[in-house]
Amino acid sequence: MAKAPKKKKKNIAPKVDDTKAAKVTENKENTPAENEAEKDAALESFMNRSQEVKEDEKAPEKKGKLSRGAIGLIIGIVVVAALIIAVVVAVNQPQKTIDDSDVKYAEPVQMATVVDKKGEHHVEIATDEEGEIAQNGYGELVSYVPAQISKIEVENTAGSFTVNSSTPEGQETVYTITGFEGYDLRPGMADAVANDAASLSFTTVAAVGGNLADYGLDKPRATVRVTYNDKTTAVFRVGNKADGGAGTYAALGEENNVYLVADDAVDSFLYNVLDMISYEITSKATSVEDDSFSMIELSGSKFSDPITIVPNEDEAIKANYRLTKPYEMFADDYEGNDISGSIRDLYAESVVCVNPSDGQLGSFGVKEPYAKIHAVYPDTEITLSCSKQAGDGLVNVYNPDKGIIYTIRVDALGWATTDIDQLLPKTVIELNREVISRIVVSSANKEYTIDLTHTTDNAIKENGEKEQVAGLEARMKGELIPEGNFQVFFQNFNIMNNLGRVKSTGGQPAYQWRVSYTNGRGDDTIAVYDSSDKSCPVTLNGEIIGSVSKSHLNALKQDILDVAANKTPKSL
Repeated sequence: MAKAPKKKKKNIAPKVDDTKAAKVTENKENTPAENEAEKDAALESFMNRSQEVKEDEKAPEKKGKLSRGAIGLIIGIVVVAALIIAVVVAVNQPQKTIDDSDVKYAEPVQMATVVDKKGEHHVEIATDEEGEIAQNGYGELVSYVPAQISKIEVENTAGSFTVNSSTPEGQETVYTITGFEGYDLRPGMADAVANDAASLSFTTVAAVGGNLADYGLDKPRATVRVTYNDKTTAVFRVGNKADGGAGTYAALGEENNVYLVADDAVDSFLYNVLDMISYEITSKATSVEDDSFSMIELSGSKFSDPITIVPNEDEAIKANYRLTKPYEMFADDYEGNDISGSIRDLYAESVVCVNPSDGQLGSFGVKEPYAKIHAVYPDTEITLSCSKQAGDGLVNVYNPDKGIIYTIRVDALGWATTDIDQLLPKTVIELNREVISRIVVSSANKEYTIDLTHTTDNAIKENGEKEQVAGLEARMKGELIPEGNFQVFFQNFNIMNNLGRVKSTGGQPAYQWRVSYTNGRGDDTIAVYDSSDKSCPVTLNGEIIGSVSKSHLNALKQDILDVAANKTPKSL
């Protein structure tokens, strides 16, 4: 996503010090006699030490290498002598004091700003007898604030646009773009143009009466006409960038004077009008309730059949979403979240077309979209159309309510990358045993009935407080099934890994659950069919919802036999 423009910084004249002198502390000056006395004293001390060394050398020496102590003494004497000489030289050096007159600052250029009879701003630069600039430096071509602007007309290599500005008393400045008054603007963009148009500073004068072609000003990259509230105007021309990143060349009006300005002082004059339009594709919900959809419909050439998703509001099945088209089934939570999370609060990479024609809708690939979504919320309905993905990972997205075509990364649109297979839940079905009253299992032409009773017991916490604990009793033919046995049996059924949806069942069910509930939901029948393939079809109330492995089917058959024999099934 494109970044909002940075705030502009005015050019500030740099402080220059051409003396290259370090800081010097003030020293009290000695008289010549005092300096000579200090010098004689230092030399006399040095000569005395040297004489002592010579006298020591006359003493009888032990043959052999010098001891460490002797070597250290000699080194010390040499170091002391060097320090004494350095002090003597420093004392006799003339002292230089730096005052404020030694520090120079960059000077402003000598010029005069004038307004001609037409109300247009000009600059007159002072020159010498030879026509050379008398004193170069920094300066300011115009000096206003954005609130003093009424209109900015921009023409550049990307096209042209006009920014209209008004500042009601005591309120913030409001910007509109001619021809785009009904469209929201991208935050900060119009402000950036106004900031650059209000005051333009330069760091130096590049040329007086120069050849404009040398600076790209004969065919400027941008020409900007600014109208201020005092009825005066200024025309800025933006040329080439200077070498070495020194800035950008600019000119004022029709003059041949060339100025060097900071790059970010004129970068907004190069904007495309579409850069100014808000990148917000869809708005953010103002409440949690408004962020919850009641229906999502997916269509387009990507989908062989339209897909309809609704929230799952039945607590009997552990799922957040369910499909009503192309068939009834529960949907994968993660995929549903990805789809529902990429509808509201979407921001684009760019705006490519505003108020598109029928032909433009076709050329951008959104007239007959690759993917389309229609979502219904409590506060609004949203419809978006998406083109097929390009090689750069971007797609075009059209919001007809705003009349704008945007670009956005396709991986930000879960609804444009999904399909019916990805919407299949990872497990065939996940039942909530807290609302189940009976399970009737049919296997190998036998039927087994398990009745469930939900209980509530009182328990005491560690702090002595009472709490209610939900319990469950499972019985077969009146006999209590050990809790561990029923837990493994129920879990093995609930974790049937969905291998994918198949086209037909082929034959009679090899294993079946008929489930009754306590919450008023009608009975559900989940059936698993045997198959010559490795995957066995699974149906919910006669509708194919997936398939499981043959080994899992065989395990489920054994589970009911173990429960009936009061054994613990093997956990899968």
